[in-house]
Amino acid sequence: MIRCAAAFLMIASIVISGCTQGENLPSAEPDLEELPFVIELQDALERALVEGGKGQGRGISAALIVPGYAPWEGAAGNSHPGVPLTSDMLFNAGSVVKTFEAALALKLVEQDRFDLDLPVSTWLPEYHNIDGEITVRQLLNHSSGIFNVFEHPDFPWAGPGVEYEREWQIGETIENFVAEPYGPPGYAQHYSSTNYLLLTEILEQTGGEPVPQQVSQELLVPLSLDETIIGMGELPPEQFTAAHPWVDLDLDGYLEDFSERPYTWIASMTHPVLFTTPRDLAQWMYALFYEERVIPEDLLQEMREIPETHLADPEGGKYGLGVIDFSDILPFAIFGAFAALAWWALEIVGKGKPRALERLDELKNPTRRSESD
Repeated sequence: MIRCAAAFLMIASIVISGCTQGENLPSAEPDLEELPFVIELQDALERALVEGGKGQGRGISAALIVPGYAPWEGAAGNSHPGVPLTSDMLFNAGSVVKTFEAALALKLVEQDRFDLDLPVSTWLPEYHNIDGEITVRQLLNHSSGIFNVFEHPDFPWAGPGVEYEREWQIGETIENFVAEPYGPPGYAQHYSSTNYLLLTEILEQTGGEPVPQQVSQELLVPLSLDETIIGMGELPPEQFTAAHPWVDLDLDGYLEDFSERPYTWIASMTHPVLFTTPRDLAQWMYALFYEERVIPEDLLQEMREIPETHLADPEGGKYGLGVIDFSDILPFAIFGAFAALAWWALEIVGKGKPRALERLDELKNPTRRSESD
């Protein structure tokens, strides 16, 4: 059975990777045939931008890998006024970085330097509203019960008083924005970026270097992901062109250009910030989940495993180690975060399955293709 995966970059970028195992990335293979529905894919991007964005969309960029065909890249809209969005522009990947951190944790397990089932008290001091018996595995699959800092009414997400260059200490973040737990550890899954705030600290102690350096050395460099940058909120170097993000900074209902501000505050309060292109992210997902050349098969199985004994997240979704699985409501698994935006973009706010998805099904099922012909 051919599996499909999707990973998502913020609101303005989608990466889809439908694939099976293979020796090399399709981009490395010469003379591959173009996908037979590239016009429909581009049309889907443009319609998603207009209809799904409800008038607030600026730009959208995507990449698609289907084995046996040349990789596809597309973009629609503008980065900022007068500058069209292009497929080589970097995006802030948001919580997709959780998949990279989880892969790093499993690399350390592979190297016999880490144990996912040890309690966080092994590395961390006692913290307000944090049960020291919570395991690293429970942080990774969001079954810790720890309150999500983003849900605190005073969390400085955006607004006139936010200090975007401030570097928060882990203790003050927890003291100010971590309320009482949702429940005891292991009882239920509830998405919480606070889990990855703690995980980042633990990985730094285990690996002996900042997480961005470890991710670069262990994951990005070996896979030649040259358009992917991870840091603690710094903007991408000048040799890269990043799409301009748009945020309602004044809380007045209008989006404003956020491109000149660092992400230091959010990185120090949650997890590192990853900038990447759809092309690089598709190749990352391909190498991790389908070529299976990032971590061994047994650890990859652990990464995908969804705990069956936990109550489901009331917000929807089921969590493995750094991955979200929405296969109960979508025709494929989705890894990363902001998964609700996947169907928004692929459905194109229309009825029924988008034609592009139907054509992808046809490529995977020759019998169905011959019947439709």
